[in-house]
Amino acid sequence: MVDEREIGKRVKEGIIGMIRGSGEITQTAVSTVADTVQTTLKQGGETGAAAAELGVGAVKGAIDAVGDVGGQAAETAADTVEKAVDSAGKVGASVGNAAKGAVIGTVRGSSEVGVEALGAVGSTSRTAVTEASAIGADLTTAAVGAVEGAIEVAKETGLNVEEAAAAAATGAIEAAGEVGSAAAIRVRRSVEGTIQGVKVVANTAVGKED
Repeated sequence: MVDEREIGKRVKEGIIGMIRGSGEITQTAVSTVADTVQTTLKQGGETGAAAAELGVGAVKGAIDAVGDVGGQAAETAADTVEKAVDSAGKVGASVGNAAKGAVIGTVRGSSEVGVEALGAVGSTSRTAVTEASAIGADLTTAAVGAVEGAIEVAKETGLNVEEAAAAAATGAIEAAGEVGSAAAIRVRRSVEGTIQGVKVVANTAVGKED
């Protein structure tokens, strides 16, 4: 039995070397994150709700890795304002790409062990935003990355694309709502509308402006 913390540790160890090598998770590395999460979930071999929990652990591990490396980069780059800003930008982009890869990998891995896929999308997206908040990264980047990941993996696996996007957006907005109303409004603005040609409508009243 592999628990959530163990799965997070495995995912973190699987991608942290890649981040250290380049200083960030680039767009091209999204598939590596997705593959790492998918493989780790398969190795867990759990079914049902247990596998969805492992997906949450996987997202935590991916973003935790970004936080660790990003924090070190910020410390070493703090000699100039420009370098510090550049480092913060890399962390933000990396969180978005980590969220995207983690959602893709979780749905792939979850569908293979019979988890209700839309539930997995919602929980991983929620966790991505919560973890981004924990490391001080931009919540909107994590939210958009999660929605993009949901759209891509839905097209790939035959899920309803609008429903997958809505599940990711809803999870992200609700997580932001736990940070504060201003955060929820910002995240809602960032994920509702058209993303990758898909009209995204969240199924929550959180973050709605009067």
